[in-house]
Amino acid sequence: MASEEEQALTETLVDPETLDNPDGQWSKGEPQPPKCRDAWAAALFYGQFIAIAVVAGMLGVPAVEKYNNDSTYSEGTVDYTGLLYAFLIAGGCSFVLSALSLFVMSMCPKVLVQIALLFSLVMSAVMAVLSFIYGNIVGGVFGIIFFLISVCYAFAVWRRIPFAAANLNTGLTAVKKNAGVFVLAYLITLFSLGYALLWMTATVGVYDKENLCETTTTFQGTTTTCSGSLAWGYFFLLLLALFWSQQVFQNTIHVIVAGVVSTWWFSPEEAGSCCSVAIKDSAIRATTTSFGSICFGSLLVAIIEALRAMAESARRDGDTDGCAAFLLCIVACLLRCLEDMLEYFNKFAYIYVGMYGYSYLEAGKNVMTLFNQKGWSIIISDNLVSNVLSLFCLIVGGVVGCIGLIMNETNPSWFEGYGSSASSVAFGFSFLVGIVISAILLSVVDSSVNTVLVAFAEAPMEFEENHPELSSEMREAWMQVYPAQCGF
Repeated sequence: MASEEEQALTETLVDPETLDNPDGQWSKGEPQPPKCRDAWAAALFYGQFIAIAVVAGMLGVPAVEKYNNDSTYSEGTVDYTGLLYAFLIAGGCSFVLSALSLFVMSMCPKVLVQIALLFSLVMSAVMAVLSFIYGNIVGGVFGIIFFLISVCYAFAVWRRIPFAAANLNTGLTAVKKNAGVFVLAYLITLFSLGYALLWMTATVGVYDKENLCETTTTFQGTTTTCSGSLAWGYFFLLLLALFWSQQVFQNTIHVIVAGVVSTWWFSPEEAGSCCSVAIKDSAIRATTTSFGSICFGSLLVAIIEALRAMAESARRDGDTDGCAAFLLCIVACLLRCLEDMLEYFNKFAYIYVGMYGYSYLEAGKNVMTLFNQKGWSIIISDNLVSNVLSLFCLIVGGVVGCIGLIMNETNPSWFEGYGSSASSVAFGFSFLVGIVISAILLSVVDSSVNTVLVAFAEAPMEFEENHPELSSEMREAWMQVYPAQCGF
């Protein structure tokens, strides 16, 4: 009897308007036995990490020391101590505002989804009007086209907002029950910043080795500049290392969150505190047995990112003629589209990696089945929630930017080195800090919501048993979308 109820419940969650395989059978994911998957990708990643560290140590550090000893800088130009204080204050405010945003989103998710959707319409209309005001006719025409497309999209998805809001509320509930996952996200982000510094040191070493850095002496002092074109092979490898590492760090956070939310979904007793067992187990799996799968998918995206960066660099080269620059622009655009599609695919593939421990290719097959069965319901719900998170990122960044202006008025010495641009620097610096910190926190929410979408498609009965109130909210929201076809 339970299996029949489960089958009936699952069938009602299929979007009847977009079902591509009405006669197919829904195949749920299953927990995989613990073992290292895609280990070759993990080994390759560790190899590039060691290579960057070696290059930084052997070439980068001596190069940096040499140029520091040879260069002189005018004293008192910029107060870096003041910038540090500004960063600490802006960072603290960003943490507080980001935490407050979680509370606001949980209070009125439906209204916020509606506001975010309307905000995108208003912004597209504003961009079209501004284009015409400044004489950019072509930009204005395209702005009107995008505005009309946005209106059609908003009209088509408006009835789906209750379901997206229910997804957002469930995702917020899951991560707030396991708040320690936010701490892990920030720790991994700090590690990624440390790697970025290591990579920059290695890059300086490579430029110095290739004699692309020059030291010049004038009556004002000695300065060092690094310019010229690095050999394409070195350039590609350096870009690949940077993009691959950043993708790995980002996706590791995503997999950890997916594992935590999955445990909360199926075994809430193991995922109900700030430092729950689910957080520890998910972090261990993501950095050991599933790390190879994370590296595999991240490598594919990194290769495309590196190729796109090289195409854009070649296009900006002054020696490139008009025809070649146009072709490179097309290539860069195609690579960007391919990159976006692969990143979106990876977003859901890594949920299966975090939930069940699949290898990357096995997780990819499950994603194809998911989209084949659930169609646009998954994509639209994800897009509507992402609009809300992006809006809150902008709000937090804007508020923290205004706090930066206040700091500039109360402590002008912190930004006096920038002269007449002090106010702009204070706002821009604080705005950037607010955007980055809030984006890290809200990316955890985004991962949680995406995991909820997949788990609700795969295991609605378990959700009903373990979280009846939230399950009722999501089922009622689904009935508002498809009242005639819903069998709840």
